[in-house]
This record gives sequence, C-alpha cells and structure tokens, in this order.
Amino acid sequence: KHMEVGAVVGAVKVGNYQRQSLVPGDIVVMIGGRTGRDGIQGASGSSVEHTSDSLETAASQVQKGNAPEERKLQRLFRRPELTRLIKKCNDFGAGGVCVAIGELAEGIEIHLDKVLTKYQGLNPTELAISESQERMAVAIDPADYQAFVDMCRAENIEYAHVATITDRRRLEMFYGQEKVVDMGADFLATAGVRQHAKARLVLAELASLNVTCQKGLAQQFDASIGNSTVLMPFAGKHQLTPVQASVQALPTLHSTSDTATILTYGFIPKISHYSPFLSAIYAVLESVAKVYAVGGTKESLYFSFQEYFEKLGQDPAKWGKVTQALLGSL
Repeated sequence: KHMEVGAVVGAVKVGNYQRQSLVPGDIVVMIGGRTGRDGIQGASGSSVEHTSDSLETAASQVQKGNAPEERKLQRLFRRPELTRLIKKCNDFGAGGVCVAIGELAEGIEIHLDKVLTKYQGLNPTELAISESQERMAVAIDPADYQAFVDMCRAENIEYAHVATITDRRRLEMFYGQEKVVDMGADFLATAGVRQHAKARLVLAELASLNVTCQKGLAQQFDASIGNSTVLMPFAGKHQLTPVQASVQALPTLHSTSDTATILTYGFIPKISHYSPFLSAIYAVLESVAKVYAVGGTKESLYFSFQEYFEKLGQDPAKWGKVTQALLGSL
C-alpha cells in the first residue's frame, strides 16, 4: 500500500491576533462540534498494526468529519473582531480534551460535565480522550465572554465554558463534584517516564528504489478545489512534469494577489536505504532548495519533521536508524 502525507497551512492578517500568556481567572470556551465516542484511541491506533479484524474491533478509533460545522468555524475565525479576543487557541486532535485544553496553561481546572455531547452515557475517560472533530478550545479574558459567545451565536455555533486557568500549576479535571484527574505541571513536563533503548548504527548499501510516475496517485485529488492553487501538480507542455512545491493562495474572502504559501518536502529513497543519517540531511536540503526555487525566503521558513520507521521494539539496529536520522536532521 502507498503512503500519503498531507499538511495544512494557516494564515491570519497581521494585527488581527494577539499572543498573550494566560493568567489565573482566564476562561476556556469549547466551541464547534459536540463530543462523542468517535476517535477514541485514534492517535495511538494510527501507530499500531491493523488487520481485517480491525473493521470490527477498532471502528471507534476513526474520527468522523463534519463539513458544515467546519465551515461555520472557518467563517467565525475570519472575523477580526473575534480573533483579537483570543489569547490562545487549540484545535481538538490527538488526545482530545487532555491535550487541546490541558496544554494551554500549567494550571487549569477542567469540568468534563460541562462538555456538550452527541448523546448521553459518556464517562469521564471518554469525555477526556475523545477525538471528535470540528472542536476548538479558545482561551479568553472573562470580560470578553459575552462578546465572544454573541459572535458564536451569529454563526450558529454551540459553545460551553468548560475550564478556568488557575495558579495551582496542576492539571485538574472534575466530573460533577468528583475530581478525576490531578497531576502536577512538573510531573507532566517529564512526560511521566524516561525510556532507554540501545542503538547500533548500520551503514550499508541495500537496493535502489524504482522511480515511477506518480500522476495517477495525484489525480485522485482535485487540486482545483477552492481556486487557491497557484501551481498545478503537473506542468510542462504535456502536463507530466511534477512541480517542485505546493503554492497556494490564501482562502480569504477577498483575493490576495501578492501573498501565497509554499509547502515542500524532501525525501530520496535510494539515499534513505543507504543511510538514514544522509537521508535526513538531504531531506532538509532538498525541501529548502525547492522553497528557494519557487521564490521563498529563509526568513519565513518553518520545518515540520515527519518521520516513519518500522516497528522498533528492542532491536538496537532499528533504533540506530532512528538515531542516525535524528542526528542528520539536526
């Protein structure tokens, strides 16, 4: 099976946002879709081996999209009078409430019974780790709460005040009057446990990877959606030459003729077989070179390293590949 990797680039006009540290008393409002059991263990499930039995045993790991709700959130966040109220904001992905709200501040009190649900019967654990989509956690000053929710109502978006920032430097979760989670910020900063594995570095030429036309795969996706694509995936006289970068205009209400985003990647299979260390080095160089080739600059360049390896277990040789790639990328 083939592997597909995607990314999303977001943009906001300068002056339409603020970046502030949260202070005790600030509140967290959960907006958008309701919470259900879909997506539970989605993050960990994406990294385990699946078989045909997974259709029956792992269906709850699959997140369910909600396009109408997503579009309402997009309209809401295009309002500068709203985005200027937001101190910090997280979307709900892997880990659900635990991550999206729990990482906003070192001291936070979360009331799981305030979370709006798709149906009755969810227990505190399910409420805390559900990865239901189209949800946002927005931290604001309590003085701005009424103005914020008025704009949510205008877009027909549901909202709930589910958490408050504290000065106790603890992640606390309540379900009604019962405290179900109480962890110190210092403990969370350690990731709970340190793991150790031996690494044996192996440098050996294995085999070349075949280079084939990928146009068939690319054609499964409509690159013209939204009219934001500046460079189509394949160019040249016969539209067979892959372009070096994904260049997209910003999806604003009014066209921006002088601003676009550039997204590139770097990966050379043959070098990866030969050396994970060199593969990581050239992945960085290749992706940067592609950015420069289409007019990008280093001043506005960011890296997002995505890595994929076989099951590691306790095999030192396999851990050696990871170690080499990490050293190479750095």
